Amino acid sequence: MMNEAIIRMNDNNEGNKEAIGSGLLRDWSELNKECLIDIVSRLSMEERWRGPMLVCKPWMYACDDPSLNSVFDLDTWFEGSRISNLWFSYEFEQKVDSFLRCVVDRSQGGLKEIRVRHCSDQSLLYAAERCPSLEVLCLKSCLSVTDASISKIAASCPNLNVLWIQSCLNVTDASMAKIASSCPKLRELDISHSIEISQKALKMIERSCENVKIIVEPPSNVKLSRDEASKFGLSVRSITRRELLEHIRNINTNDN
Repeated sequence: MMNEAIIRMNDNNEGNKEAIGSGLLRDWSELNKECLIDIVSRLSMEERWRGPMLVCKPWMYACDDPSLNSVFDLDTWFEGSRISNLWFSYEFEQKVDSFLRCVVDRSQGGLKEIRVRHCSDQSLLYAAERCPSLEVLCLKSCLSVTDASISKIAASCPNLNVLWIQSCLNVTDASMAKIASSCPKLRELDISHSIEISQKALKMIERSCENVKIIVEPPSNVKLSRDEASKFGLSVRSITRRELLEHIRNINTNDN
């Protein structure tokens, strides 16, 4: 910590010189790359993109280092933001895809963790082709993600051990079959609210991935009794996909 430092940023000067308590002037753009990387590594991805990358070119280049781009976590931003209808637009999806592709390029194949919402097959296919070391893929509300990208991830990333596909309505048993055959290291699978995956597919995953924990939760507006849940061998808050659809139909019929 430099408690005596008095920072004076000059937006018109790419050098951005700072006056230190000792009276000496330093050009922070001239810090060696190792020091810069050490500094910006203490910031979150969002903080890096909003701050150091806009200071000067040396700082931007430091933020491009592959070691700082092994994790793409946009879910933290979503968690801290008020939900917007714009998130479900094609334009917003394209922006998220562009952001993910950019980090894939900066990682130079070293991307190991992706946590994102509202992306599409385009960016996930891009990541699958370039990041074989991917270990964690957490998707939420990705309505344009299909079996094409999930199957490609499974085939290209054998070290995948955590997979969340929450509220991904176009992912089906076809993806589960590919995961079962290609991802023996899988230890956590969350398919909550992804309604096109059957109990049969989940049992196939369990047979192929010995240490896997499968997480399944129905939409919040579906209430199940203990007897109803135990019928499927699941917890009170859980039920598999196609049985859930039938349960919803029964509720609607009874209400009418």
